[in-house]
Amino acid sequence: MSAPDRIARPHGGASALLPRWGSPGGLVATVLAITGVGLLLRLLDLGNRAMHHDESLHATFAWYLAEGRGYEHNPLMHGPLLFHTVAGTFKLAGDGDVTARLPVALAGAALVATPLLFRRWLGPTATASAAVLLAVSPVLLYFSRFARNDLIAVLWTVLIVAAVWRYRADGHDRWLVVAAAALALGFATKETAYITVAIVMLYLDVTLTGALLDQSGQRGLRRAALAVALLPVAWVVAALWTPLAPLRARLGWTERPREADLVVMLGTLTLPFLVAASQVVLGQADEAGFLGAREGVTVAVLVTMAATTVVGSAWDARRWPLLAGIVLAITLPLYTTWFTSPDGFLGAFWGQLDYWLDQQDVRRGNQPWFYYLMMLPLYEFLVLIPALAGGAWLLLRGDTLTRLLVWWFASTLLALTLAGEKMPWLNVHLAVPLAFLAGHALGAVLPRLWRRLREERASAMLWAAAGSAAALALLLGVLSLRTAVGLSFGHPDTPVEPLIYTQTSADVPRLTGEIEAHAAARPGTTAIVVDTTSSLTWPWAWYLRDRPDVRYIPAESVRAADYPEDAIVITSNATLPHDDPLRERFAYGRPYVHRWWFPEAGYRATTLESLLEGIGSGELIADWVDFFAGGIPEETIGALRGEVLFPP
Repeated sequence: MSAPDRIARPHGGASALLPRWGSPGGLVATVLAITGVGLLLRLLDLGNRAMHHDESLHATFAWYLAEGRGYEHNPLMHGPLLFHTVAGTFKLAGDGDVTARLPVALAGAALVATPLLFRRWLGPTATASAAVLLAVSPVLLYFSRFARNDLIAVLWTVLIVAAVWRYRADGHDRWLVVAAAALALGFATKETAYITVAIVMLYLDVTLTGALLDQSGQRGLRRAALAVALLPVAWVVAALWTPLAPLRARLGWTERPREADLVVMLGTLTLPFLVAASQVVLGQADEAGFLGAREGVTVAVLVTMAATTVVGSAWDARRWPLLAGIVLAITLPLYTTWFTSPDGFLGAFWGQLDYWLDQQDVRRGNQPWFYYLMMLPLYEFLVLIPALAGGAWLLLRGDTLTRLLVWWFASTLLALTLAGEKMPWLNVHLAVPLAFLAGHALGAVLPRLWRRLREERASAMLWAAAGSAAALALLLGVLSLRTAVGLSFGHPDTPVEPLIYTQTSADVPRLTGEIEAHAAARPGTTAIVVDTTSSLTWPWAWYLRDRPDVRYIPAESVRAADYPEDAIVITSNATLPHDDPLRERFAYGRPYVHRWWFPEAGYRATTLESLLEGIGSGELIADWVDFFAGGIPEETIGALRGEVLFPP
């Protein structure tokens, strides 16, 4: 039996236990209703948080694009898709904090509906459960209300995973189209697409190996030996399927598995985006070398494209050009800003990966290796128990969808742990497969348990166990909802917990109103000066975008009074001491917190010995209870403080 045949029906016996409640249309309606609740949670009071430093960068450059000032791709701010979608929203609905976050909020709501893509294998209970968990996840809800790339990026990841799974099941070409489009959109969103492709390609290599082993008919030690030899080169067999016909005939590989189609299709469409990885073998590019020269890089990209065209067309001269055309039709307009910035071509196929590889040594965030192992129990505790315990149970039962979901989660966790940069928003890439796993486990267990409880012979012990599990689930659900509400609505811009990390203070938008009122009360144009110390520019550049005379100058220019006497000056506390004579020219000042951050020294210093000691003494448990009770005291938060100085 081929691999697609094995997954064409609910597998492993778990899904056969599902109750037949409702029609397929009823399930779709249920999930869409859950999606509606998720959308409401993501749109409700969407502007309640000050614009984060990164959000203000994204929003400001999107505003420039919407205003007709153009846009050039810069890998520092990841892919161009977010800027184009936010700029489009500004064009349609005006610019502001809410509209800057709106595309991400809509993507977050769409993510809630994605379990429908797997409903044939999940069944109704699991599909609805996964949708609920995606809707109320504290991590996903918080970052669905945040103008960053990751929530959109993980939506494309789900579409790629679903397209791979569905094509293996039914072989419809539409899933190849979905995979190609999601691949291009993923690369245009964020560099995490490289991790996604690696995870999917490794999965396909393993499943292709299994499909070829099934065709060979080998058993026992011979099958094991062939598997060891085939696993590293299964992708080569897929790419050279026709030239290897004599070898395939001897091994019994007569039917081309669908996994081979996916390997060739995804591999050839991805390879041009990986040209910069050649530096890992050839050494870092520099201006003196071939790869360092602009012409050399261009030639390398074009030669790679030509090679993949040959391989792809040999696979299928009808389908491959269409799929490659979809990738180019998405990639080129976005990266070149509709062909007004030709440099975007190399930005797509060289610049973004080149920059991302360089950043691995920078280790931005400087988080410990166990960062995600700490964050997931703090925020995704509702899904951890059913995902891990239920996932292990389903694996033992041989459920093929569980194998994919476990691989998706475990390999993503490993990749993000090994990566140099560890950040709170990357938790969304772990929360999604966990929600799918938890939903799948609940869908396999709950109907079976319900039928057992309805039997007359159900034991008191079974009722007690079910009651205890329900009480625990209710407690965890209430705590999870409390965590989600606190993050997104209670203290969204006060970093009393590590997921918020660093955040602009609510003082900034409040003072923006005061600056506008002061300027409006004066005749003529009021100059505004912003001290660039410690990146004070952001998010002031966003909040002051409509002011006609705003200047951004370094601290020494602020101290030298290199600006008009009637200017409003926004400065760091370190720039002008309280006894500086320059202060006499101002009528009054407004001290404020510009940016503040969660204190991380405690957990960064944790060692295995101190962890075990804290658990043994109960001190760590007490700290966790205190944290869940209300985070850390606000007075312990680190802060960058400043002052807004108003003239008479």
